[in-house]
Amino acid sequence: MLPVQTIEELLSVSCVTAIIARSGFSSSAVSKDYGTDLEIRRIEVNGIQRIDLGCFLDLQLKASINWRLTSDHVVYDIEADAYNRLVFRRENSTIPCALVLCCLPKDSSTWITVGEDELVIRKCCYYHFIDGAETSNTSSKRLHIPRTQLLTPAAIRALKEAIYNGDLS
Repeated sequence: MLPVQTIEELLSVSCVTAIIARSGFSSSAVSKDYGTDLEIRRIEVNGIQRIDLGCFLDLQLKASINWRLTSDHVVYDIEADAYNRLVFRRENSTIPCALVLCCLPKDSSTWITVGEDELVIRKCCYYHFIDGAETSNTSSKRLHIPRTQLLTPAAIRALKEAIYNGDLS
């Protein structure tokens, strides 16, 4: 039996990959985890061929049962090292990297439901771009992710447009 953290991670990869596919883009898993788990790749049509125009957004995936909702935010404590890697990445890369938090229910028996008519992974994912300085904390950094940053196919398409228009805030 796999450790629960591995199951959480695999569910988050499956969920996010499905959302990316539905958005019309392709995803690639990063073979070594140096702070990036997936990349979203832009595929365009040139005549009758489809051409991979490269990665436009990297994703650092986190899956957790340890989150809570307020009226406007998802509150999540990210490990300090992971937070600082995202800050370093933001300051030293030309490709944006979003944190994607896959919020799982506390009851693991409700994480996934499979039937003939549907496959359901509960609950949902939110994306967030780190905009602060490195933390001096040694354990964690509290994030307040706006609930409007729900990861959906439409959100991925809007992020791509914002990145290409230089409007990513």
